[in-house]
Amino acid sequence: MSPVILPILANDTPDLVPLLGAIEAGRPGGSAGERVEACIPVSFEALDIPRNARCFALRVRGDSMIDAHIVEGDIVVLELRPPHDGAIVAALIDGEAVLKRYLMQGGKPYLKSENPRYAKLVPAQELVIQGVLRAVIRKAG
Repeated sequence: MSPVILPILANDTPDLVPLLGAIEAGRPGGSAGERVEACIPVSFEALDIPRNARCFALRVRGDSMIDAHIVEGDIVVLELRPPHDGAIVAALIDGEAVLKRYLMQGGKPYLKSENPRYAKLVPAQELVIQGVLRAVIRKAG
């Protein structure tokens, strides 16, 4: 996913997406928060997100997704929906929250970083997809 400049659409009222904390884009560790820190104004219309979509946002920590142009400090907007092969997801893998690419191989899911320094993650017991990436927000400057 490359950075995209979104147009301002006439009559587009921004939707408020809850920012629920931070997620690791590196080695697994901790869990994504469930406490609302703030609400991020997002244009569902400009992002082609259905009006009734359930979305949330997380702040990125780490460098494992740099080749997907997601860096530390970015805010990712995720939608609660099933993932497709190749989607970037927020996931709990064996109880640890991470932001990775979701892939299937031989009918089994695994998570892949977008930085060659990190190995793929294969769940030992459990993989729960918490959300599928819809947008990346980065502060200018």
